[in-house]
Amino acid sequence: MRDLELASIRRASLLRAVNMALFFAIMPLVGFSAYAGAWFTGSQLKAVDIFITLAFYTHMRVPIMYALPLAIEKLSDLRLAWQRIDTFIRLTMKEEERTLHTSDNDNYQQKGAIMMRNASFSWDGHDDCLSSLNIDIEPGTFVGIAGVVGSGKSSLFAAILGEMIRTKGEINTNNSSFSYVAQTAWIFCDTLRANILFEKPYDEQRYTRVVRACCLDIDLIMLGPRGDLTIIGEKGVNLSGGQRVRVSLARALYVDADIYLLDDPLAALDRIVAKRIYDQCIGPNSLLKNKTRLLITHQTQFLTYTHQTIILAHGCIEAQDGFDELKTTSEEIDEKHSKIEEETPISLAMLDIGQSFDATESIIVNEASKIHNVDCSLWYSLFTAPPLRSFGFFLMIILLVIGEILYDGTYFWLTQLSQQLENNHYNRSIGIKIFFVLTMATLIVAVGRSCYYFYQILNGSNRFHNRMLSGLLYTSMRFFESNPSGRILNRVSKDQQVMDEVLPATLFDAIQVLIMTIGSVIVITIINPWMILLFILLGPAFWLLCRYYICSSQQLKRMESVTRSPIFGLFASSLNGLTTIRAFKVQNDMIRSFMNLVDANTRPYLYMIGAVRWFCLRIDLMTTLFTLFAALFVVILRDKANPAMLTLSLLYSINITTWLQ
Repeated sequence: MRDLELASIRRASLLRAVNMALFFAIMPLVGFSAYAGAWFTGSQLKAVDIFITLAFYTHMRVPIMYALPLAIEKLSDLRLAWQRIDTFIRLTMKEEERTLHTSDNDNYQQKGAIMMRNASFSWDGHDDCLSSLNIDIEPGTFVGIAGVVGSGKSSLFAAILGEMIRTKGEINTNNSSFSYVAQTAWIFCDTLRANILFEKPYDEQRYTRVVRACCLDIDLIMLGPRGDLTIIGEKGVNLSGGQRVRVSLARALYVDADIYLLDDPLAALDRIVAKRIYDQCIGPNSLLKNKTRLLITHQTQFLTYTHQTIILAHGCIEAQDGFDELKTTSEEIDEKHSKIEEETPISLAMLDIGQSFDATESIIVNEASKIHNVDCSLWYSLFTAPPLRSFGFFLMIILLVIGEILYDGTYFWLTQLSQQLENNHYNRSIGIKIFFVLTMATLIVAVGRSCYYFYQILNGSNRFHNRMLSGLLYTSMRFFESNPSGRILNRVSKDQQVMDEVLPATLFDAIQVLIMTIGSVIVITIINPWMILLFILLGPAFWLLCRYYICSSQQLKRMESVTRSPIFGLFASSLNGLTTIRAFKVQNDMIRSFMNLVDANTRPYLYMIGAVRWFCLRIDLMTTLFTLFAALFVVILRDKANPAMLTLSLLYSINITTWLQ
């Protein structure tokens, strides 16, 4: 998969490389075209005409050769993103329709009651998983649900919650509110208290009663001084299987709902704890004694006090009556389940082993943001990736320098030709041939160095990717316990995408502009040594301004990256607990939490845009001042120096302004 992705990135990078090469070589091409056109037509072309044309194209180069291709690329990305978002939005609307099935009969209006009449349900709308169900559950009824593995017990809860498609028949829950304990306890990355409250207001009396009923009071003591404010890792990684189930059960009990759906919460508990929780939370004298509660269990001893027992087999109701009447059937199911348990290895993670941990420090490591600059060794490692290694790095530097020498050489040769053109002291044939060779050499080197640069840096990016993948594969489980999945997803997706696509283009832009600026400064000082004074005055100010901006922008960019991880984490966690979220009807709360995280991520991005504009404004002022003084020097020295060379220095000054923008 990585090879296919990298091949696609290389194809896109090839187009970027050619475009950046043309951006670099377009001015020599324009100069050659203007001169060659005059030569072929025999027109009288003055030096001032050539340099005015070059100055005009200098201003056109950025919009046409840089901004326009970038806009086309972003529009293409926008189109693809819109198609994916549109597909997602349409899928969401279908899911909303699926959850709205109710009975056509409105005479059955008691909250806490459930009625099904010949109801069949399917996950995909075609093959029925539950068939011809007829159920009548009165408010306040304790219903036990039993059946062998795969008989459809959890699917029955999904049907009641509206997660399945009703293909025929009727179902009516009378707009009752639900509280739900999933078969696999869903724990999200937050405090223990937040996992229990689950967006509900904190009621100390009710909270304490629920915690005691779920036998979590001892666990709170074991958690240390922070107690229920201890951060729980994603999926409850720092809790035992039994603790996760009891937290999930406490969440369900804390909600004052009409109907409680309990999907085998006692299976992960040892017998003593299971009996105590049954008596305090589920049984006839428990906190839920007056509530409608449906309990899925394979332990038939907990079905003794049920008002109604439903036996499922192959998605159908095999038997339905009181426990005493169905005792024989229940014993058969218990026997079948015992055989399955004997054949299935026991996972220690599902046993309530009373696991404890040091809660003085959270298991979740805060995502740190590096304060200082990136180490030079990392940059060197990026540019010295196999197969060329260090030789590839030095070859890239040589190509960059040669390209700049050829670029400046074409301008010098054009200056000499324009001067001879006005004095009629030149050999047209030799002059244009040399100019053609210099221009083509500039273009070839520009394309070659751009393509080679992207080849080399993508090798480095792939090198970092392989190191990251190797680290993830061979690291300890502690790493995954202390780093939420959102943080890992952020590294391997968005950050890697920046390494593959954003960094190469941006870095090449910066390197190319730096080389061209240095070349321009050298050319200007050779032509007009007085400009050195201006560089001495503006150079330190420019350096300090860049340092100040870089420090700020680096931290803002790192903040933007760090605040992106919780978005991925919440999204992944929400997908895992989607049924629970819908059952508790906290979709709006989860959306609000998601939007808050998006806002937190957007703030540094907006500040970063503001910082960019702040920096660009000051750069524009400095470069405009520089161009003004360059023009003044040209006027002052017009009678003491070569006019063509002075015009060239002014053109280079304008180029510096364009490049630094």
